Amino acid sequence: MEETDHADASVIRQLAVTADDAVAALEARERGRRDAVLRITPPFAGRMRARLHVAGGEGEYDGAEPIHVEPRAFVADDFPRFPGAGAERWRSAARDALQEQVVVSGSDGPVTVRVRYLG
Repeated sequence: MEETDHADASVIRQLAVTADDAVAALEARERGRRDAVLRITPPFAGRMRARLHVAGGEGEYDGAEPIHVEPRAFVADDFPRFPGAGAERWRSAARDALQEQVVVSGSDGPVTVRVRYLG
């Protein structure tokens, strides 16, 4: 059996994230209120969970650092910025625009992973 390096993000093939977390992180970033990201915490495996997190709140880690995925990675590049007025419509559109794949940083460069949205 081949040994897996659990500190290497390139082993990640699929992320599970709640649609609400992805939209909330995107909105927080768009409004400039918080440095919200979707965080993947090691040890890494083929299937991982990404959770809403405010960047900069980590403690010390022995070994691999968590991966922070920018919220904009979950929607197309041309998805509109948060409008202020019409927020509910924007949130609904953001949920509908969530992408099936995102790119995360692996030790050998970017890794494209599938995303499964919960809720």
